[in-house]
Amino acid sequence: MLVNVKWEVIAERDWRWDMCRCLYSYVDADTREVLYVGKAEHQSVRQRMYGRHKQGIYDWFFDEYGIGDFIVLFGDLHMEEGRRFSSALLSDVESLLISELQPPANICCKRSRISRPGLHVKCFGSWRGRRTFRDHE
Repeated sequence: MLVNVKWEVIAERDWRWDMCRCLYSYVDADTREVLYVGKAEHQSVRQRMYGRHKQGIYDWFFDEYGIGDFIVLFGDLHMEEGRRFSSALLSDVESLLISELQPPANICCKRSRISRPGLHVKCFGSWRGRRTFRDHE
């Protein structure tokens, strides 16, 4: 199954902050290194980003990497014709990206994950670096 993920930078006053059922990523503003990949399913990207649980990540970015400025990317999933969005698919795409990229701020899915054999993810738009990911298990 092919899933294309269109990544776009979220501006300060952007409608994408209110979106759910999508991915988001924090990237270093200077190097564009992916620091974190997350999903916004039942909460908006804004709610996921500004929740109390995230302050530790921002402190860690600064303490461990000296990063005080990062960019937020919005990832919109586009499935093949005839395929439907599902919570499981969103989780599988997120976990495949985390497993393959090993973003430093992610904890889960870095060592093991439930695979979806045949999953093929292509990232485009504002995404930098590796763009194609396949679940081979």
